[in-house]
Amino acid sequence: MNSKNKIANLNIEWAKTWEEGILNAWSHQYIKKYGSITEAWNHKAPEYVKTMEHSNRAQLVERIKQHKPETVLDVGAGAGIFALPLAATKSVKRVVAVEPSIGMLDILRKKAMEYNLTNIECINKKWEDTATDELIALNRGKYDVVICSHALYYITGLHDAFIKMNDICKGYVYLLIGTDADKDKTYERYYERIYKKPMPLYPDYACLYMVLRELNIHPNIEMLDAYAKRYVNSVEEVIDLWKDNLDGELSEDQRDAIRDYLAESDMVKEENGRLYWEWRAKDALIYWRAGEWKY
Repeated sequence: MNSKNKIANLNIEWAKTWEEGILNAWSHQYIKKYGSITEAWNHKAPEYVKTMEHSNRAQLVERIKQHKPETVLDVGAGAGIFALPLAATKSVKRVVAVEPSIGMLDILRKKAMEYNLTNIECINKKWEDTATDELIALNRGKYDVVICSHALYYITGLHDAFIKMNDICKGYVYLLIGTDADKDKTYERYYERIYKKPMPLYPDYACLYMVLRELNIHPNIEMLDAYAKRYVNSVEEVIDLWKDNLDGELSEDQRDAIRDYLAESDMVKEENGRLYWEWRAKDALIYWRAGEWKY
């Protein structure tokens, strides 16, 4: 029995487990509040960009540069954390950014103009709504690198999504995703006070690995340290930012819970007389060379 059949015999729906887990963890809340995931990110785009301005999210850029790619496709490109620095790389002639949120793409386009980057092409679609032939025709061939950073939370039909990434690529496919490998036990204790419900289970990145294994793709996995910091004027500003993840106004108990959590976890710090809000976590980098494996 080959490994693909062994995985099938486990009788676990890995893609469904991932998708339902993300919905329960936070996507249902986004849909309830904004009507859809896309509308949620249209609303969140400006604040998200401020939060990611001082982060190491783009740490993967240097690794991608080592391949000296001429063409890159960025799935769920957001406001251009990867697309912009890659487009500015000497070897890169074209970056195609696929992103369903027009709010995110507006920011990406504005920054591209500011940096005088003319080699970025934007597609305002969900990944599920793009076609393999369309993407290859746009590039006049397959892409040297395909990257998907922190977008797999919102992509459905994972088997088809991964097949498409693999089929349009002639080099490496890189997936970057958050994990709960370094769980914040303090946050778990405060979660119910803040959100008024038990903390849901976060789906493990192993689900994505197993979906790839169901396709007979044997990817590599590395764990990366992730961090971001956002400069703020006060702890109260951080508390107000938290409101965007909840329905309605924060009660005094919720504000107290967030304040206590920030204090106990030491997430708000001072640097040269300025306050900043910092978070640290572990990301999983899942990657493979396209064409090495047969479905």
